[in-house]
Amino acid sequence: MDPLSGAASVIAVVQISKEILTLCGKYALDVKDAKDDIDRLSSEIMALRDVLNTVNDLAEGPDAAKFPALRDLTKTISQCLSELMHLKTQLDPGKGRRAMKRLGIRALKWPFKTEDINKCIVSLERSKTTINLALSADQR
Repeated sequence: MDPLSGAASVIAVVQISKEILTLCGKYALDVKDAKDDIDRLSSEIMALRDVLNTVNDLAEGPDAAKFPALRDLTKTISQCLSELMHLKTQLDPGKGRRAMKRLGIRALKWPFKTEDINKCIVSLERSKTTINLALSADQR
C-alpha cells in the first residue's frame, strides 16, 4: 500500500464510518422495528473503525516500514470504502426527510431487509478479518 494513498483510504473509511454511525443513531431513534439490525450494523462498523484506526496509526507511525503486510491492504480497504459509501447513500434520507419534517411527518423507514444487513455485515467482517490477519502477520 502506497503510504499516502493508503493512509487517505484508511482515513476515508474511518470518516464514512462515523457518518454511518450517526445516521444509524438517527434511525434507531425513529425506527423501532429495525433496532436489532441497526445495533448489529453499528457494532460491526465500530469494530471495523477501531481496526482501521490502528492501521492508520501504524501506517503513519515511525515504524511503518516494520509492517509490510499493511501495504497489501489497498484492495480490501477500497472494498470497505465502497461498501460503506453504498450504505451511507442508502441511509441518508437527504432532502426528503427535511421536507417531511416541514410538513410535520416523522415517517422514516429503515431501507434494509435483515438479509441485506446480514450480507453487509458478512462483507465488513471479511474485510475486518483480512486487516486483522495482516496486522497479526506483521507482528511476528
